[in-house]
Amino acid sequence: MGDSRATGWRPVSQRERCAALDVLRGIALLGVLLVNLLDDFRISLAKHILTFHTDPDCIDRAVDVLIAGLAEFKAFSLFSLLFGSGLAIFSDRAAVRQVSAGHFLLRRLLVLLALGLIHMLLIWNGDILSLYAVCGLLFLPLLRLSTPLLAVAGGAAVVLSFVIPVGGLWPGEETLRRLAVEATRVYTRGSLAEVLAFHLRETRLLILPILASSLLRTYGLMGLGAAACRAGVFREPQRHRGLLWAVALAGGIVGGSSTAVSVYSASTGDAIPIPQLLVETCSFIPLALSYAAGLLLVLQSPTAARALMPFAAAGQMALTNYLTQSVVLSFIFYGYGFGLHGRLGSAVAVVIGLVVYGLQLILSRWWLSRFRFGAVEWLWRSITYGRRQPMRLATAL
Repeated sequence: MGDSRATGWRPVSQRERCAALDVLRGIALLGVLLVNLLDDFRISLAKHILTFHTDPDCIDRAVDVLIAGLAEFKAFSLFSLLFGSGLAIFSDRAAVRQVSAGHFLLRRLLVLLALGLIHMLLIWNGDILSLYAVCGLLFLPLLRLSTPLLAVAGGAAVVLSFVIPVGGLWPGEETLRRLAVEATRVYTRGSLAEVLAFHLRETRLLILPILASSLLRTYGLMGLGAAACRAGVFREPQRHRGLLWAVALAGGIVGGSSTAVSVYSASTGDAIPIPQLLVETCSFIPLALSYAAGLLLVLQSPTAARALMPFAAAGQMALTNYLTQSVVLSFIFYGYGFGLHGRLGSAVAVVIGLVVYGLQLILSRWWLSRFRFGAVEWLWRSITYGRRQPMRLATAL
């Protein structure tokens, strides 16, 4: 395990990339964009928590239901699975090359934490990068476990996340109402300095409690993603067709049914005669697993794989695209830009989101035809490996 091996270790090459992972990441990125746009840019997160529907128009209400049912929490869960698989790939590549991955992974996650904090404090406080970085740091010891133990540890953490009470971390209804009123005033008319000042207050009272309550669940999903990666589910899905079909069907039926019940109750205000804990446990995580399994099965068709390949470029540049979305949407919805916060219905907001994402699909393919990495990915890798990485394809080794 010499220094020469560590010095010669490089980021994964284009030939080594797993196209299925990039496609899944690109699709999850779209779901995250639409959820963030509807629930935290168009209106404040506090207002979304208090009010499921914010517009009386039937089309807007239908969009609320569709996004809540299809994407809310599911896209985030899918991203968490994929992040865990990325950690496993990094660790396993190092082991094959007889390189100690510990300090590389530590540096990689600390850089991600720094990016997340900059994003949270200076751009948009609905950040998930800092949560992933913290969970990743806590997850590093688990990478030594065998694949079955990784799966057990991940599954146990997910189950415990629904059992351990975290309701005390959340702000009360009065605090949420005050935040919603203040957010509407600041985000529609406030300057950049006023928006950032409110972000700090909103982060302390609402965002940090949400992140803390999500930590164990995210940690568990990373474990499941790492176990799936180690088992070869993403790289050789044809060898796991039986498992994938079982997860896709069972997760779709259980998760879809529970999600439908949950969204119906939130949309109408009608109580349901089923324990809320049971509904939550059986809803978005089984459905997210079903999405992942279903997409892996669909990608076995050459025709479907070609049709979905544009998502791979967006997924390969997911970090750059995610941060770019925050910058663009902040300018569209906050007072220092167009100030559209609180002024658009859900349907119009989704159209904006689809346009933004469509442009990112085009720009991602154009960029990756010329460069090895997205701009932020290049910075992340250069710091992780301790040396400037070749950027242009013509200079790549």
